[in-house]
Amino acid sequence: MEKTKTLTSLIDDIMREMQRLQYNPGTIADFRIYARRFREYVLEYTDADIFTEEVGAKYLRERYGYPSDAVGALPPETANAVRCVRRIGEYKLFGALTRLRTSKAMSGRDWALGDTDVINAYLDAVQTADNSEATKKLRTHHVKLFYEFLGFCGINGIRNVNAKVISDYALSMQGGSLVYAKHRLATLKYYFRFLHKNGLCEQDLSFCVPSVKSPKNLNIPALWGKGEVELLLRSIDRGSPAGKRDYAIILLAVQLGLRLSDIANLKLENLRWEYDEIELVQHKTGNRIIHPLLKDVGWALIDYIQNARPKVGDPSVFITINAPYTKMHPGSMGSIIQRCMSRCGITKQPGTVSGMHSLRHALARRLLEQGTPLPEVADIMGHTNYSSTSPYLKVDIA
Repeated sequence: MEKTKTLTSLIDDIMREMQRLQYNPGTIADFRIYARRFREYVLEYTDADIFTEEVGAKYLRERYGYPSDAVGALPPETANAVRCVRRIGEYKLFGALTRLRTSKAMSGRDWALGDTDVINAYLDAVQTADNSEATKKLRTHHVKLFYEFLGFCGINGIRNVNAKVISDYALSMQGGSLVYAKHRLATLKYYFRFLHKNGLCEQDLSFCVPSVKSPKNLNIPALWGKGEVELLLRSIDRGSPAGKRDYAIILLAVQLGLRLSDIANLKLENLRWEYDEIELVQHKTGNRIIHPLLKDVGWALIDYIQNARPKVGDPSVFITINAPYTKMHPGSMGSIIQRCMSRCGITKQPGTVSGMHSLRHALARRLLEQGTPLPEVADIMGHTNYSSTSPYLKVDIA
């Protein structure tokens, strides 16, 4: 890649590459807007159409206050600006787009390069290991991301990987989530170790993978008072089919502390009406857990199933309101709380986590305030060990 290429040329090249890789049109439009703003700043303050990491950092600091001391998700404007500057920087450095936000049309293409056999050997080992399905899927995805990076950089397979390539791959994650980078690099370390141990790679490249340190429990959960939860529930129109469904979903999170994945995977057979129980296998842990079917939760479910749920053969409890009627996914469920918060005017402090999972924190907080011992809270929340419950103690820190 030419080091003297102008910022304008870099932006034009990136736009063409995003279109070639079939990025989402909205993603391309966002990049165009934020790249134009950044270029205007560079021309105004440097009188040179040149990108440097220094000017990028100065722009983000002056215009968006990035980085800041706040934890949690960045405001959308800041996140888009950071993503734009990082994308320009990585394209100048690598000559490729390494953040893979491509459309589903690209998901079926061959990404294994010349390593199909060694990748399959690793994935077979992952599938037969004592891991949860979510862990297996995530590790497969992480390996795919690494090979996508190799492909974009013109590197054909593991035999051409060295410490410099691994360092560049780690650098391509800068500006993103520390926790996500930590897990991606940990998977890469496991992958290299597996290849060397099984004679599939002469050199043990795991020693070249850098470690990422991220503070435990980095994100602070939103504090939900009893009045706010009641206001949130009152904001739902329970006279409409969508409202009946949304009310039941939020009650399951508020009253039982169910994870979003478990709500989405809930089946009609899990509702044991004769015992006033909900019995399910947790998606995250694979453990079977039984919750009492509280009266308000039970009546909300009855109201939804009898009066709003489409009459289809799908065994899932929660079905989309509009045709084609299919099982609701966690992603679409997660937007319910944001709509409700916007409707009733509830806002949370920037840097706090205020999605559906924060309602699970709210239940833990109520239990702790009522003097429930931590081991009992762990059982109610479905944790396999007490240490997993310790993050919920943060919600009591004023």
